[in-house]
Amino acid sequence: MDSSLNRVILATLGGYIIILLFLSVYDWVEEKFPRRPTKQINSERIQHPLCHEEATKALKRFSQLSKSQKDAIKRNLRNNLISMEQWTADFHLFDYQIICIGELHEESTRRFLAERFFSAVNTDILLLEATSDKLKSLINRMNTGRDYFPLLDADIMGILRTVKNKNPDIRIWGIDQTDDQQKGQSNHFNSRDQSIAHNFWQKYKKGSHHIILFGALHCSNDSNWLFKNLLNHATKPLKEHMLNVNVLGEHQKGSLEAFVYFLDEIKIEKQTFVIPDTSALHPQIYQLFQSLNRQILEKYCSLIVFR
Repeated sequence: MDSSLNRVILATLGGYIIILLFLSVYDWVEEKFPRRPTKQINSERIQHPLCHEEATKALKRFSQLSKSQKDAIKRNLRNNLISMEQWTADFHLFDYQIICIGELHEESTRRFLAERFFSAVNTDILLLEATSDKLKSLINRMNTGRDYFPLLDADIMGILRTVKNKNPDIRIWGIDQTDDQQKGQSNHFNSRDQSIAHNFWQKYKKGSHHIILFGALHCSNDSNWLFKNLLNHATKPLKEHMLNVNVLGEHQKGSLEAFVYFLDEIKIEKQTFVIPDTSALHPQIYQLFQSLNRQILEKYCSLIVFR
């Protein structure tokens, strides 16, 4: 073969190899040193137009009520929608031993939890949606000074650093299903959450305060999910000290956005607020916002709404 042709072929192959090597290095850097995402803030009041009709209908029905009925609903809302500060200040009164915080894995949620929840609440044990091996790597990154690294697509460093600063002796565990557990499970619905519940009880310490941070569905009251599994195996006295909470930004669910819009329009203007007992709202609220009730209020004992 002509030597000049050899050189062309070798140069071409060398170029491809360099490109592949560059791409491999780039992928490795992106994986090990991900950049904090930049997301443009959407300040529109209505971001779920298909769900906004529920707010419009609720306002119309509300306007048709008598003054005494309106006053009763507004009084109920003022009494049952409280500030984050008031809610966390009352934690010691209930001595919650197991709190399951259900979240959407978004940057805004993790930032809010780090700055407003975990900075105010002291806990003994934090349990995360990660395996123990994954958690070790996250802790190592925190200890080396990393200010950003995602767990399930959203930063977890802020929360880890906050809970450590709040309680240097805190124990942090990863209790997600392991590969071995997955292989050993049958294929029935939500065997993963049974594994997670098993892993939780392995780390449970009687008399300590535990906070579980998992995806929202895991912390719901629905059958076969994590929190329901924990309730089914908890002693009766312990059940009285268990709480499941959904934390949502005002626009993360269309049904919630409609409710917040309604609140603003009837002059129950709240910034970040908590509904400590989702079963304590005025009966009309459940009728006016059936989607919200079905998706959230029926499934969680408490609801945090950040704005």
